[in-house]
This record gives sequence, C-alpha cells and structure tokens, in this order.
Amino acid sequence: MSIQVAPVKRDLVVKTSQERAFRLFTTGMDRWWPREHHIGQSPMRTIVLEPRLGGRWYSVSEDGSECDIGKVLIWDPPTRLVLAWQITAEWAYDRALVTEVEVGFSAEGPKSTRVTFEHRNLERYAAAAEGLRKQLDDPKGWQGSLGRFAGVAAMKAVVMYESSADVMTKAPIQYPAHKARVDVFHARGDLLAVGIFGDPREGSMAVFQNREAAEEFVREDPFVLNGVVAKVTIKDWSEVLIP
Repeated sequence: MSIQVAPVKRDLVVKTSQERAFRLFTTGMDRWWPREHHIGQSPMRTIVLEPRLGGRWYSVSEDGSECDIGKVLIWDPPTRLVLAWQITAEWAYDRALVTEVEVGFSAEGPKSTRVTFEHRNLERYAAAAEGLRKQLDDPKGWQGSLGRFAGVAAMKAVVMYESSADVMTKAPIQYPAHKARVDVFHARGDLLAVGIFGDPREGSMAVFQNREAAEEFVREDPFVLNGVVAKVTIKDWSEVLIP
C-alpha cells in the first residue's frame, strides 16, 4: 500500500513588491537562509540559486567545497518558482531523489506580496516520511526559514556617509548632481529620509525602502564617486514604533 504524506504548506504576506519578493527568495536567498541549515562538513559561507531553468541550488562552505541541494524545475519570475529538493532523510544529497518545493508570489499592493509555499512528494521518503515531515514543518524548519525571509523582506536600510577631509570644498560642487539623484529615488518611493548631521563634517544619513535601493543609490552617487564621502556603511534596519 502506498504511503500518503501531507505536504508542508505555508501562506504568508511579506512587506515588499512582488518583483522584489521573488528576487529576494531566489538570487537573494543568502540574505535569509539560516546558516545552520547546511549539510557540509565546513561551516556555510553562502547559498546559491542559479536564476534559470535547470539552475543549480547549492551551498558553498568556508573551506571552498560545494554541497548540492537541488535544482530549478520551473523558473517563472515574478510569479512562480519550483525547486527540486534532493536531500535525504539522513541529510545528504541524492541525485536520484526529487521532492518539490513550489513557491508562488502574487501582488496584493505595491509593497505587499502574498507568498504561498508547498513542499510536496514527501511520500518518496518511504518509512522516514512522517518523521522527516515533522522536522520540515518544525519552527526550526520551513516555518523559521520563511519567517526569516519575511523579516528580511520587511527591513529597510540605513546609509551612513562619513565625510572626507575636504568635504566643505567638494560638496558644493557635487551637490546639484547629488540632489538630482536624491529627487529621483524619493520620487520612486525608495528614499524615505535623508539629512546631514549637526556638523556637515561629521557626515550624513539616509533611510531607504530596502537594501537593494540603498546599494543602487550609493553605486552612482556623485558624492561617493567624487570624494565628498570617505566611507559608506549600509545597515539593514527593522523599523519599530515605540509608544
């Protein structure tokens, strides 16, 4: 008699656009994937999902070795992703084993996306299926991983500029081009706040909708390119309202 095992399912809403949710889940996976979810002998350095049909899904250890996890079965940005999960009940890669992880992304607003998740075909683990399902559906399993994904999706980013020694000379020259860039990002809704510290020689700070927008802004900011800024720091930031 065949074994019937219910898939692991989750439904959540993340605070970001559909396109960014898909991008963060896939090519941005390294930002939210738990480091302890790794089958290598050496600690995990990064996790990689190649953004194409048939792309590899694997981790890279600190010693440089690679550990396969699975591959991309369906690549349909920004709405649908299906991955092969090829990890055994003994937590080892098996090319012959294929269970499926399907993730759907549907926009509920400009900055809100419903994410549906299903890990199915668990009956292919045979006698180990029910026990493994409990592990996958545990708070330390997919529940926790998807929670981390939602948390990263909701994070804003703070950019800190440390002024160069000759900021007072260079800043007025570069300011018009810098201000034009500020206006563009603000109009897009990506730049939420920006300002200098009490003494301009101490630097400035800006808050962006997310890290990707912050990195894009900094990359071509005339202040950065032309020596107004000596050092740039970008930090993820969780917004908390205190009564």
